[in-house]
Amino acid sequence: MTSRDTQRGFTLLELVVTLGIFALVSVMAYGGLRTVLDAQAMTAASAERLAQVQLAFTLLGRDLEQIAQRPARDGYGDFLPPLRFSGLREPPRLELIRAGARSGTARSSLQRVAWEMEQGTLYRLYWSALDGGQEAPTGRMPLLSREDAAALQDWEVRFHYREGTGGTAALDYWPPAGQEEGLTPLPLAVEVILDLDGMGRISRLYAVL
Repeated sequence: MTSRDTQRGFTLLELVVTLGIFALVSVMAYGGLRTVLDAQAMTAASAERLAQVQLAFTLLGRDLEQIAQRPARDGYGDFLPPLRFSGLREPPRLELIRAGARSGTARSSLQRVAWEMEQGTLYRLYWSALDGGQEAPTGRMPLLSREDAAALQDWEVRFHYREGTGGTAALDYWPPAGQEEGLTPLPLAVEVILDLDGMGRISRLYAVL
């Protein structure tokens, strides 16, 4: 056997076949990696969206579960109910007086807060004073927006209350007709429905009494 026979290298055909196999394996490996990365990105986006929705429902629940049976006064001194909502207002606003707000010893722990959707964003509003009819809130906290992972399309509010006959009914406004002034009764529960892009309609029912 000669030295030339023992040192024979790859032929051109063998190199082409080898490169073809390597390219095929590389494409398969990249495809698998791309699938894993896409799945991770979708999982992260879903987790972020769910966290935003849970935060909104948690803050909303804390407000509704601490409604205080205390009317407010508008700029003319007239009483306003501690819980009110009207779909005819633009934008619709769920407004209430809640207890448990942080304050110093010289100030009331009650706070005027509200929730409203404006241009695709759900806001939590709050005021520094309970009375006086100040329309502009002290602060506005955006919670769900079309620009965030959880895109809000619409929202609804329903009030479940006990009728005079002892049964229960629901209204999409509050207070009931004929009880616009003074100390009005609170509903048994408030249901909030959020219509979210990619998640559908999600409902939460919060007990009030």
